[in-house]
Amino acid sequence: MKLNFIWDKERAIDEVEIIANPVNKEKLFSLKDGLSSNTTLHVQNPKNHRKLTIDIQQVEVIHSLGHLSKLALVNNEEYLLQKRLKELRALEANGLYRINNSTILNLSQVTSFRSGDFARLEVFTKSNKKYLVSRHYAKLIKERLA
Repeated sequence: MKLNFIWDKERAIDEVEIIANPVNKEKLFSLKDGLSSNTTLHVQNPKNHRKLTIDIQQVEVIHSLGHLSKLALVNNEEYLLQKRLKELRALEANGLYRINNSTILNLSQVTSFRSGDFARLEVFTKSNKKYLVSRHYAKLIKERLA
């Protein structure tokens, strides 16, 4: 199967157009199901070491703990993830972006932001928490929030 990519800045960020022969209908529907399904993460409860599967949209923030990551959910529960932040770059497709060297934030949880000291950005979430976006990531985050 031949794939052609055409990049269009006028197209919405969450929109992809696929033009195909009707013979490929089954393949494309399975692709659509795979892309539109909610992503889950396999985490561990630090209190009792039980493994759980959580929906990615429940995550508010992910903090680095060296070779582990700590997830904080929107309901203030905390879990451990056996991955480093640089291994979680694929989560950008679900709205989770790196805001500094030790934090990934779910941008769907952001209510407002403002400029901070030293070209940083202060971001406020629905749970009334404040996070600092480093100047390195500030431009990208402003573009995603605007």
